[in-house]
Amino acid sequence: MAKRAQNFKKLGDRVVLYADNYINDIEGEKLEEVCDGLLKNGIKRIVMDFSNTEMINTVGVSILIGIMEKVREKEGILLFSGLKKVNHEICNIVGLAKHVPIFRTEKEALEGFPA
Repeated sequence: MAKRAQNFKKLGDRVVLYADNYINDIEGEKLEEVCDGLLKNGIKRIVMDFSNTEMINTVGVSILIGIMEKVREKEGILLFSGLKKVNHEICNIVGLAKHVPIFRTEKEALEGFPA
């Protein structure tokens, strides 16, 4: 059974975190805060869904890199889904795509976790 609170949905040992429309310092810090809480509570399989995100600015990218590092430190898995073309290109340019698998949809990302 899916449990949804604020901007994330818990599905067993996996969580889908829904990013806002514009990822800047304020919205990025909100994502980081939620991720920190999930990691603190033992959640290590996180899908960050960007279906509703129009733009990720440079500060947002920096925060996403920090989140990626925190998840890696906890031996977790971070996946991205739903990136619009411009945001997918940003992830490629800054090298995030080399470290975080990117899936077209939330469903594909959830199926993309190792067994």
